[in-house]
Amino acid sequence: MIKQLFFKAILFLFSITLLSSCGAIVKSKAQKHVTVEEGAIPPQLGSDGTTMLFITYKQSYNKYLVKNVKKRYQGRYEFVSREEFESNNKYGNADRYRYIFDYSERPAGNRIKRNTITTGDFDITTIRTRPALFKVKKFAIVDRKENKVYACNMTSSYWSKLQKMYLNEIELVRARNSAEKMAK
Repeated sequence: MIKQLFFKAILFLFSITLLSSCGAIVKSKAQKHVTVEEGAIPPQLGSDGTTMLFITYKQSYNKYLVKNVKKRYQGRYEFVSREEFESNNKYGNADRYRYIFDYSERPAGNRIKRNTITTGDFDITTIRTRPALFKVKKFAIVDRKENKVYACNMTSSYWSKLQKMYLNEIELVRARNSAEKMAK
């Protein structure tokens, strides 16, 4: 009985450590890849005082998006659904709404299995691909004036942690450019 409780406690601690370390890995990688130099952030972001549009989707995504943006992004912004963005003439003004923060989903967890059978003088190879196990979010900022996409070069199933890091870096660039503009 005591051994079983001890084993469960060790398993629980190991699980918590593994989960928190995966989040730390996302943070560490994001600091290297989510930069202007890596092409993930527009270098002039914040220099023109435009309003960033954050595209909304499902309830769970929206909950974290709103929370993360309000806590990390200090520039002007609006939340708008994809449908509203496409149908409301208000958002056609690329001078006012220059940047759009959005994501696309990518399949992840694919596995390819190869079998080679040798019979006599020839080989037969079969290849099977298993469908994706899950999807990950690939975040990007669209610059509507320059018609350019600044995509985050990494994805993670810990998408909220990645989104937080992306927003932190976006805010640093925005604040620096805004301060430089004010100094002129």
